[in-house]
Amino acid sequence: MPNTTVVTPAQFLGESEFSFYQLRAIIICFLIAALDGFDTQSIAFVAPALRHLWEIAPEQFGPLFAAGLIGTMIGAVILSSLADRFGRKPLIIFSTLLFGTMSLLCSTATSVDSLFMYRLIAGFGLGGAIPNILALVSEYAPHRIRSTVIVATFTGFPFGAVVGGIASSKIIPASGWEMVFIIGGILPLALLPFVFAWVPESLRYLLRRDGQQEKAKNILERIKPGCTSAQTMDYTTSDAHTIKPVRNLFAANRVVWTILLWLLTFTTLLLGYFLINWTPLLLVDAGVPHQKAILGVVALNLGGIIGSLILGRLSDKRGPFKVVATAFGIGAIAVAVLGLLIGSSVPVLLSIVLVIGLFVFGAQLNVTALAANYYPLDMRSTGIGWSMGFGRVGSFLGPLIGGGLIAYGLNQGQMFLVAAVPAALACALVIAMAYNKPEV
Repeated sequence: MPNTTVVTPAQFLGESEFSFYQLRAIIICFLIAALDGFDTQSIAFVAPALRHLWEIAPEQFGPLFAAGLIGTMIGAVILSSLADRFGRKPLIIFSTLLFGTMSLLCSTATSVDSLFMYRLIAGFGLGGAIPNILALVSEYAPHRIRSTVIVATFTGFPFGAVVGGIASSKIIPASGWEMVFIIGGILPLALLPFVFAWVPESLRYLLRRDGQQEKAKNILERIKPGCTSAQTMDYTTSDAHTIKPVRNLFAANRVVWTILLWLLTFTTLLLGYFLINWTPLLLVDAGVPHQKAILGVVALNLGGIIGSLILGRLSDKRGPFKVVATAFGIGAIAVAVLGLLIGSSVPVLLSIVLVIGLFVFGAQLNVTALAANYYPLDMRSTGIGWSMGFGRVGSFLGPLIGGGLIAYGLNQGQMFLVAAVPAALACALVIAMAYNKPEV
């Protein structure tokens, strides 16, 4: 007898084997995340050089660091919401095109004001890329490995920063700071043809649009040939008439969760971008040579990659809340230790920075998986985007607060001691989320 089991495309994706078609699309999303990470943190790579060439006082870097992050906040909110209405793929393409083009323009800047404006607009594209690729990856990843795949994709962001930091430490002395932005612009633009060819549109989006069912079937056939004829597919979607997904983030069973998630992303991004942007300059002021100070950003991101993969796997096996909360707690201790030992040798300092990356950045990358796993599919891009958008307020406040603390007179060690506070708060917020998680 023929198979009469009725499944939805979402159920099929969740239960299917991981195909080459899905893997290829996720690799492209990983590369977009890597270029996003490179471009986002490029300003930190060039800051020590610009400080001397343009004679910029340390506290003046706060607004310059914040410029791209303000744009990122706006882009995360606007472009992720538009994707739930107009499709993921067009917004991913637009975001990549925008931040690649604006990175090229950054290389032509001749003043703080012009660089500020280019970074602001580039940030808009940077903010739209990550929420949409993560929502797409979460849709196409099988349920049994969804957290691992989401986190692995998001590790592209720190991976890009690691490669960019190592490369920048060689490129800037040889070719100047401008070359960092030139490379950061050319690579995203070169990737666009592969995005067009190999990244699929969201199945959920296609099924909500009249006349797009055939495209959805073609995608399913490319994942597993013959699947649409071997079993009965239900191509209807219960959320076809949803028109206000943002409001639905605050439905009765999700309101506390959403508030806690937004506070968590705010806290972790404030801490993360404080560390990313100020670590090189603080290490230089503590006596570390410029090229090795840039490696501080590399250590943070390399630790984030390793930590996120380990923590992501542990989260799939033991649940995310205990794992992520414990990591933030250990990270808070490591940040405080860095403040206490700021006058130590370069290897000791970079080792502590690596540990901070393992636990603080590793846990931060797993926060996105929480958002993806505890929002329904129809509002997942909106849920990720708005949480990251609110968190971006923290991301640009972090660098500004750093500039304020320097102007107030805090030394390098005291700056890191202050930074341990949001890490401890993140631990407490994750524990609270464990008791308020919604049913999906």
